[in-house]
Amino acid sequence: MREAWENEEREKLLAEIVGIFGALPGLPPQENLADLWCLAGLISVADWIGSNESFFPCDRGLELEESREAAARALDQIHWRGGAVRHRTFGDLFGGYSAMPLQRALHEECQTPGLFIVEGPMGCGKTEAALWASHRLINSGANDGMYFALPTQVTSNRIHQRVAPFLRAALADAANLRLAHAASWLEDNQTWRLHPSDSNDLQASEHVREGRSWFASSKHAMLARFGVGTVDQALQGVVAVKHFFVRRFGLAGKVVILDEVHSYDVYTGTLICQLIEELLALRCSVIVLSATLTTARRQELIAAAGVQGARADSRAYPLVTVARADAPVIEIPVESPVSRELILRTTALSEEEILQECIERAEAGQHVLYLRNTVAEAQETCRKAKGAVRDTLVEVATLHSRFPFFRRQELEGCWLERLGKQRAEDGKGSLLIATQVVEQSVDIDLDFIVTDLAPTDMLLQRMGRLWRHERKDRRASQPEFWINVPTVDRHAPVGTLKKAFGRSGLVYAPYVLLRTAEVFNGRESMVLPSQIREVLEATYAGRADGAEPEPWSELRAEVEAEKDKLSQEAAAATRVLGRQSEDDNREHLTRRKGAPTRDVVLLKSCELLRRDLWRITTLNGETLEVGGNDWSLSAARAVHRNLVRAPLHTVPGQAMPLWLKLHTHGPTFWALVMDDGSLNFPEGEGPTGLAYDSMLGLHTRPGQLKPRYTQDEDEFDY
Repeated sequence: MREAWENEEREKLLAEIVGIFGALPGLPPQENLADLWCLAGLISVADWIGSNESFFPCDRGLELEESREAAARALDQIHWRGGAVRHRTFGDLFGGYSAMPLQRALHEECQTPGLFIVEGPMGCGKTEAALWASHRLINSGANDGMYFALPTQVTSNRIHQRVAPFLRAALADAANLRLAHAASWLEDNQTWRLHPSDSNDLQASEHVREGRSWFASSKHAMLARFGVGTVDQALQGVVAVKHFFVRRFGLAGKVVILDEVHSYDVYTGTLICQLIEELLALRCSVIVLSATLTTARRQELIAAAGVQGARADSRAYPLVTVARADAPVIEIPVESPVSRELILRTTALSEEEILQECIERAEAGQHVLYLRNTVAEAQETCRKAKGAVRDTLVEVATLHSRFPFFRRQELEGCWLERLGKQRAEDGKGSLLIATQVVEQSVDIDLDFIVTDLAPTDMLLQRMGRLWRHERKDRRASQPEFWINVPTVDRHAPVGTLKKAFGRSGLVYAPYVLLRTAEVFNGRESMVLPSQIREVLEATYAGRADGAEPEPWSELRAEVEAEKDKLSQEAAAATRVLGRQSEDDNREHLTRRKGAPTRDVVLLKSCELLRRDLWRITTLNGETLEVGGNDWSLSAARAVHRNLVRAPLHTVPGQAMPLWLKLHTHGPTFWALVMDDGSLNFPEGEGPTGLAYDSMLGLHTRPGQLKPRYTQDEDEFDY
């Protein structure tokens, strides 16, 4: 009986929809479901907006015209209407500067949607080139919004500060500006009052929870007219996670900028190819920015645009490539920026030698960066540096992903300003010990850099932070870049070769590290950008059997087997039909798998006032009452500002209290930070060696826990 009633109501609803909007479109071909998924996303988002009691009070019904007026007001309040751009020159958009050759070349080609690949050195203006091209595509009506996808949370949080002035200059009505980025929901004034109509209806409660997770989280950037976020959020539009189609809807018709695409990561690289294919089907324009593509990787991206069999093998650098399914590939060599020479030192160095050099230079007033490949190594190095440096002469800090959000904001604001283009020349030196979070899309300018060995792509990115801007008063006489290359016997057994790279060999493939070391060993200098293409191709070019020692061949076979496996896993993750959707955890399915992590909320106190009501004081000093039944945006913000990610094996098992389950997405634990910095998990089972320090972040106290050096040690930061 109920089923018959539901079918009857569906028929009535369908007839009403046809009466308002006209006949429904026909079904798309089975092989092209882009429009169908976009429609599914539209329906879900419309339902979530319609469920917001601030816009549509549930205590009264609305006639059709009233509903339309309420919908218009709702779209205005969430800044989904407007957004038209004015005709503007490059100088109008970017503070009076003149466009450089790379920027002019891309702008000229961006008249209709397509795939645009921009290859150029670090600091050559690729970001402004992409924004100017986006402006033209939007102004012409080819696209109607923009999503800027970056590799890490640090870069996405910072790039919005460059995009916001561009939009203020570009928009016809700057009052409509609301650039959504990964952290914007923590700071805006919107309120989302979404409640299930029946608190006992589990399906309705879950539906409301999903709506909150989109409009009160970093996912909001996907739905905004103009958004900045991580590439992982975009990639989850093509893998089998919950509401992947909402992400597709959020990106449909926009200019999508994929920044810092490299050659090393096979798994994410496979997904990016799939993403490009899906975005072009959704009538997007895709702009890929990279300093470090090989010709083979560029060819894979072009194939994703539907251009099969076309060769695009130009060795020019910089280079703009345009690919459209119905046209020949266009390759445009661009005039190279002025070359600059970096002095290299590639040798095995002890940490003591490195720290001594870094401290001496910093105490002489230089700004120094020491890049470590794992969080644990960065923290340990920072401990040693802090104990050896003279505080009156040098500022010392570490920057990585294991800080709660509020502290990361403080550190990023301080250090990206201190080392930025307009850095203060107060005579005091700096020593920043950081992980991969500062190697890409971050405008910092160092006088001296030391780095752990990493693949060539990453080393080139790190070089891009050295002497980035012209300065008359540097305390360094020349740009020096040191690479700590372990001593390796070329003919040593496989196990010995792997062990030689230490933790870095768990982060990056030992074979690629061997090839990278081979390319850089003996080099005393590096000329940028003219030698970028040369070292990339030398690192990744295929080799005939017998061209290298047998142990190397074994490691190469491991890499190739891993590539095949990762490619298959990535392809499987994109098969959304006939597969159960999984939870959209931040790193789920979009990066190669490592050891799991767990989100932990750091508190100073937590007091049960009465059943289902707690008073909490967060680590950053906010005190508020949180309930287990009534969701609060202010509570959700407070909780997320104090979230930090920890390796799962360091966190004791515990049940999630109701207040935490209600205000977070996915499994989350909580802990009290004691006066001595140690973490106490009141509801946890078993001991923990975790501690928190405002300088080091979340760390394991020496000797407290047996370390597990697994693939979660690398700094993949979402």
